[in-house]
Amino acid sequence: MSGPAGVVETLRRSHYDIVVVQQAAPDVKLLRHIRNSRIPTPVMIVAQNMTPAAVADVLSVGADDCVLASADPRELLARLRAIVRRVSGHDSLTLHIGRLTVGIDRREVHIDDKLVPLTRREYDLFGLLALRKTQVLSKETVLDSLYAGESEPYGKVIDVMICKIRKKIRAFGIDEPFTTLWGIGYRLNEDAFAPLGSRMDSAEGRGVQAAKESCIPVMSGINILAPVAALDIA
Repeated sequence: MSGPAGVVETLRRSHYDIVVVQQAAPDVKLLRHIRNSRIPTPVMIVAQNMTPAAVADVLSVGADDCVLASADPRELLARLRAIVRRVSGHDSLTLHIGRLTVGIDRREVHIDDKLVPLTRREYDLFGLLALRKTQVLSKETVLDSLYAGESEPYGKVIDVMICKIRKKIRAFGIDEPFTTLWGIGYRLNEDAFAPLGSRMDSAEGRGVQAAKESCIPVMSGINILAPVAALDIA
């Protein structure tokens, strides 16, 4: 990045789940510039050396975590995921959304305590939408998250996976697990997973039937931005 201004401009142009800043020692300058620019993206500082005072300084300015570069990669990855999970409004490794339960650690999806038979990639996609249940995800964002560091397939593969997941979810009596915003992307349809009684009451109150979804391709987490130095946490 071309200095703090370049970092801020990049964050404004693209969506990232978390920013990873690698420094010799915790320094508040870049972080303060990010926060003064009203960029809400969570930030983790990874430093070669640190003192309690330096850690306190960056945390007070707006860092979400500060860890030593010598930290075990598994710990680092767990910390990154924990920050993203908390920012998304989840406080545990098990996400509960009405009848839906997503076990992040077990990589399993259940509806009414019954396992949904998803493939590895289908789980990755479904878990991403569940973790960001309030957000609309573009195909580009999903591709970056699912195939980071790999050769990305064509964007249509996301549409195909969405259709396959829909069919599997519909076997549990849920017709519209995803909301499609044409030309933008997909979002988890929380209302579809509401307990049966509450969903019926809500539908009667509105007096309007939800529009049917289609599997027509849309024409158009963890994304991690490491602005100061590359950081391999795989």
